[in-house]
Amino acid sequence: MTHSGVVTVAVCRKCEQHACLERILSDRDGVEVERVRCQKICNGPVAGLPVDGRMEWFERVDSIKQIAALVRLAHHGSHERIPKPLRRHRVRSRAGKIRR
Repeated sequence: MTHSGVVTVAVCRKCEQHACLERILSDRDGVEVERVRCQKICNGPVAGLPVDGRMEWFERVDSIKQIAALVRLAHHGSHERIPKPLRRHRVRSRAGKIRR
């Protein structure tokens, strides 16, 4: 989900507080937000983005540290490990999948 230097972050449109997460992410240069269907992992705001060419999902992305880590990951993607604030929130069972 990258094109011309822009990383697309998928945000579940049904999760509570998705609008806040969407607004914060869309204000960042190089980050585009795509609202997607429920990913069936609802647990707070859910966001996904490609990491090393594979879609990775994160649940309960609702703190400043987690959102900052998500933005950092979006900008550095495959060049960086998943930042510590997001590691516990990674949904491994959903990796590589997306419901549009």
